Amino acid sequence: MRIVNVTPFLVGPRPSSDGWSEGQTMVFVKLETDQGLTGWGEAYALTYRESATCEIIIALGEALKQMPHASPRAFLRHVVEPMSYKHPGIDYASATSAIEVALWDLAGQSAQMPVHAMLGGAIIDRVPVYANAWDGPVQTPQAIAERCAMMRSQGYGAVKIYPLRQATLEDAEACVRLTREAVGWDVDIMLDFAVQKDRRHALRAARLFEPYAPFWIEEPLAGDDLDGLAEFRASTTSRITTGERQSGVRHYRNLLDRRAADVLNPDIVGAGGIVTMLEIGAMADAHSVLISPHCWNSTTVAFVAMLHTCAVMPNAIHGELYYDYLELGAEFATCDYVIEDGMASLPQAPGLGVTINEDVLRSLAP
Repeated sequence: MRIVNVTPFLVGPRPSSDGWSEGQTMVFVKLETDQGLTGWGEAYALTYRESATCEIIIALGEALKQMPHASPRAFLRHVVEPMSYKHPGIDYASATSAIEVALWDLAGQSAQMPVHAMLGGAIIDRVPVYANAWDGPVQTPQAIAERCAMMRSQGYGAVKIYPLRQATLEDAEACVRLTREAVGWDVDIMLDFAVQKDRRHALRAARLFEPYAPFWIEEPLAGDDLDGLAEFRASTTSRITTGERQSGVRHYRNLLDRRAADVLNPDIVGAGGIVTMLEIGAMADAHSVLISPHCWNSTTVAFVAMLHTCAVMPNAIHGELYYDYLELGAEFATCDYVIEDGMASLPQAPGLGVTINEDVLRSLAP
């Protein structure tokens, strides 16, 4: 199988119809083969850097087209690795992740197998997902609690909120308290601190929120502050989650060696792709650390790639769902999964199980 065309796409931000969130720009890539197959991938799109990611995809695509036999692992070995040792970064990792995921889509289609079967076989047939209640612009504590109650009514057994986006610590505590009251004690609440610069403030907040039994505290400090994270973890009873802003296996190895987290959440299309996610997952499992992949991008290509990967990892506990992107994703993609009772069914179609309406995708360009 040889790649003959590599085409990146930008999808502009779209506010949700209810005005809850402003949306974000998304980056997709289409690979076409000499056998007439089409595979899709997606990159971790960072604000102000989306066009740069597209340019990296185009450059990598030129190298990919020179390969007589394209496969995910061959692409990583012969194209990605020689350059990744020079100046590794999330933009490069995001671009390579997008192409690697698309190559898995093609490999599955060629073999007439879903990706999870190509990875050795699923150990579950439904993947638990948590509903991210990201509020942009910032909403009141009461509104956030009501949003989470709505998600609970739809069957989601876990929700994530961002209490420290509130103006004061008092408001942040109200946000957590009201959310717990709204969803009850049988729903897990994840608290994303979104990287606090003041360690003392973050620790004070963590201890303040402990009575509300958060499932985890995510990114209390920067992910590369390994000593700080290890110290923070030792100072609170809550689980600590980190990893979404980093890429490559080495970072996660060092993080595990420092015992700096209870849960790792690498981004499926930011950390390096499916192969890298599996390697990180195996390392984490050896350290009795859980995996809950981050998925900031969409409810289409990246989300489905995450489902396939979670289904084969014994220590995967949740996948992330940006609830507000369901509406937009349905406009340009048909995906082979159904969400019911907070669980996403495992795609069974060959490849990833995503069909993209390219005309609609082009119409959504910024």
